[in-house]
Amino acid sequence: MFIQTEATPDPARLKFLPGREVLAEGVLNLPDKTQAAASPLAERLFAIPEVSAVSLGSDTITVTKAGGDWQHLKPAILGAIMEHFMSGAPVLRQRAEDGKRPAPAGSAEGSSGLADRIREALHQVIDPELGYNIVDLGLVYDVAAGEHGVVCVTMTTTTPGCPATSYLKSGAGECASNVPGVEFVDVKLTYEPRWTPEMMSPEAKEHLGIGGR
Repeated sequence: MFIQTEATPDPARLKFLPGREVLAEGVLNLPDKTQAAASPLAERLFAIPEVSAVSLGSDTITVTKAGGDWQHLKPAILGAIMEHFMSGAPVLRQRAEDGKRPAPAGSAEGSSGLADRIREALHQVIDPELGYNIVDLGLVYDVAAGEHGVVCVTMTTTTPGCPATSYLKSGAGECASNVPGVEFVDVKLTYEPRWTPEMMSPEAKEHLGIGGR
């Protein structure tokens, strides 16, 4: 098993790419070891004293260190990742999988406020083709915040098969996962209803020179 590493802008964080699927969908942020029970893989990583946080993506494992040098930490982290995948254990425990289903809107205290903060954060994701944020373009159909920081973002792209689809989904997941209070993000892609320029905000229409009311 060959595991690659990739630097991040934060010197305390390092990405590990195991060359296989980590999560089928979504992003799971585990900000400290008290959350590790959700994932056998995270438990192995948090067993390393210098590991302070873990984030799991579709094919990446991002580790944050509290101290120490990567040159000495990497062998231990690589060993923990390899042991996990060789063991055949799931990345997520069943109860964590069950928790991926968002609770009905408004069922969690403060869920509306969290959804609003996530929607605001999604303004940072820019469609590379149109050069404008995905919220004002009308590409974000719904943001649902359930219990325990579980979030579901339903979005679309301007056209099916859009070459930026992976980029936009990944960007939405990353931005949403960085909002305080978010523990798990599931980004769902849909083309029902199909996107049309009428879905854009007045600001987006003006920016793109499209007449509106």
